[in-house]
Amino acid sequence: MKLSFILPTKNEPYVAELVRELRSLLRRSSYEIIIVDKSPLPPKVRGAKVIRQKSNGLGNAILEGVSHATGDVICFMDADGSHRPCDALKLVKAARTYDIVIGSRFVRGGRSKDNLFRKVVTHCFRVFAKLTLGLKLEDPMSGFAAVRRVVFQDLRLNPLGYKLLLEMVYKAREAGYRWKEIPIVFERRKGGRSKAGIREALRTIRLVFELRLHKR
Repeated sequence: MKLSFILPTKNEPYVAELVRELRSLLRRSSYEIIIVDKSPLPPKVRGAKVIRQKSNGLGNAILEGVSHATGDVICFMDADGSHRPCDALKLVKAARTYDIVIGSRFVRGGRSKDNLFRKVVTHCFRVFAKLTLGLKLEDPMSGFAAVRRVVFQDLRLNPLGYKLLLEMVYKAREAGYRWKEIPIVFERRKGGRSKAGIREALRTIRLVFELRLHKR
């Protein structure tokens, strides 16, 4: 089983270290690492294929990476250090059995090292998404998952901003795919500044309502 790891970036200073850590853990696996970068001058990182993002938004960056990927299982994760490489391995192993495996901060064994404000905001948005969409999922907005290629091929994904995973699990439920949540530790970012803000929060609210009203 070949694995593809997609790392969306924009001026992320930690990405080269992340690639080194992944390569060290994946020595006995068949894999590729794809960096999708929005910077004017994308970095050159040993051991990774770097492509320049043509569209806007994190969700579209992931889909651009998927279009270049050749793996049977595709794992996407943040490149700022908040998602641990050791957890990525747990996700791709579980994808041997499940169609979508989600890294979760809120199942038993999972936790977040974010500051209190971000924890409260995250909790409010996840509860809002769960109740509005009826998802039996603890962390539909973690942005960390391993997904079988067939899911990307089958689902028509039209991401709005950051929340590709939220749209994916909602549509995957309708299509009958199986998913599982795996506990992860969500670390504080290791450099750079978060690209999330009020605009992304409003996009997330809009996305939830559009999914609920079957407009996506």
